[in-house]
Amino acid sequence: MKRLLTVLVFALFLIPGGSALAADLLVPAQYTTIQAAIDAAQVGDTVLVSPGTYTDCTHPTEGPESTNACVIMKTGVTLRGDGLATEVIIDAQSLGRGIFIENVSDCAVENLTVTGAYADIYGAAILVRQVDNTVEISDVRVDQNLDGGLICINGANPVITGCIMSNNVAKQGGGLAIEENSSPLVSGCRVTGNEAPSGAGIFIRSGCSPTITETTVDNNTITAAYGNGGGICVQDATPTISFCTIQANVTLGYGGGVAFVSGGGGLMNDCLVNGNDAAGTYSLGGGVATSQSAPTLRNLTITNNTATGFFAEGGGLDISFTPASLVEGCTIADNTGSPSGLAGGVSVQFGADPVIDRCIIAGSITGQGLLCMGATPVVSCTNIWNNAGGDDLCGTDNGGNFSADPLFCGSVERPYNLQEGSPCAPGNHPDSLCDDQLIGSLSAGCGPSPAPLPRPATLVLGNQPNPFNPRTTIYFSLSQAGPAQLRIFDLAGRLVTTQSWSDLPADQRIEFQWNGQDQHGRQVTSGVYFYRLDSRQHSISKRMSLIR
Repeated sequence: MKRLLTVLVFALFLIPGGSALAADLLVPAQYTTIQAAIDAAQVGDTVLVSPGTYTDCTHPTEGPESTNACVIMKTGVTLRGDGLATEVIIDAQSLGRGIFIENVSDCAVENLTVTGAYADIYGAAILVRQVDNTVEISDVRVDQNLDGGLICINGANPVITGCIMSNNVAKQGGGLAIEENSSPLVSGCRVTGNEAPSGAGIFIRSGCSPTITETTVDNNTITAAYGNGGGICVQDATPTISFCTIQANVTLGYGGGVAFVSGGGGLMNDCLVNGNDAAGTYSLGGGVATSQSAPTLRNLTITNNTATGFFAEGGGLDISFTPASLVEGCTIADNTGSPSGLAGGVSVQFGADPVIDRCIIAGSITGQGLLCMGATPVVSCTNIWNNAGGDDLCGTDNGGNFSADPLFCGSVERPYNLQEGSPCAPGNHPDSLCDDQLIGSLSAGCGPSPAPLPRPATLVLGNQPNPFNPRTTIYFSLSQAGPAQLRIFDLAGRLVTTQSWSDLPADQRIEFQWNGQDQHGRQVTSGVYFYRLDSRQHSISKRMSLIR
């Protein structure tokens, strides 16, 4: 036994980094600066920073006479604020970068604020280069920096969760810039009040395929004429943007909320795009604009957006040039076109040939619902109704299209759900071609008549166990009898499997056991998955984790 203990003790000292036990290094109690503590830390250690403002921006990031940073991270070390994030402040005082993270792994930055960063080139609050997904940035606020909030560049793939990127100014990507083959996972963040000539909130450049989920992008502003993407600019990239809110952003070019331009595409699904504006001369797409780009736009709620610029078009959505978008199951309602323009809902221009399927285009306050100018969209199972400039269908009629009141209802927060008798609800379609499908993006939260608040419902939706391996039971009940559909998506928004019921009773527990396989019987990998229930009365999504 004594020999065994000796071997175990010896083995502990062989752990990479030379430290047998992880330790907390305290700033300023033990080390006067954050960098001194990081330099002294071993693999597995945590640098724990007490509330206060830290201004030591004296550390060259790339050799002598290069841009300084306040903090340069090291492999295996966690930097954590010991208090509220707003109480632990790294202030670069316009002398360089805040935190520099390059060629490291298994490290984390948590629970602090970075402000005052500036440099001639990439003077971000946090600059991340050449790292994998073992680098985590969580519960961090980057606020009032002068050359960008957070930049991922040169193959940077960190995990960014629960962060706030606010009131930053940049050359592009005011809050978050993703460039040069970087594909971070961004989840549960808020990007607000930033300014830039392109991508005022988030800028995503060619070669990048990030995943952005459950994130709010709001009140960001383009500062240059013809700059694109008040909320998000996607330039020849393929992101997945899921379950996000893009709201109250302003562009002077394309895409008040989101602009997909110059190639690429990706997927945008289950997002709210609300109250954005295309305010520049000849701006396109108050809510969303795609130009020479082919993203899939699925289950989007695009509402109350405006195109106020001179000869601006597409208050809700503009699609220009080829390749063009696939637009599926979207509600595009109550958008406003320019007084000098023609399209309040959707404009399709310059040879574009998108597919528009199972959408509602309704209630344009000014302008036509669907406008085709030298373009030929293929339209099916779509309801075009009550648009101030007209409800004519243009392009290719692929069947199942109609014009009828969609019978919106719901709360003030969610006014675009459907009444039970809506012609857009499954089973109520006036043409049997699309009768079993939901038209539009929302079906939940309504009683039999439009009311300020939804009728009380007995909806239950969940899964047990969660996390799970190898299987979980998804359970739900409906407030009213009728059809239902359950779909499971991966974190990238791709459909994994689906299950449909033609007629279910009310207030009865329904169970579906998922064994971690896709619709072809193949085992899926570990990760986060979303499951969505659609019925005549409800549309709701939740998340679960598979751990193999």
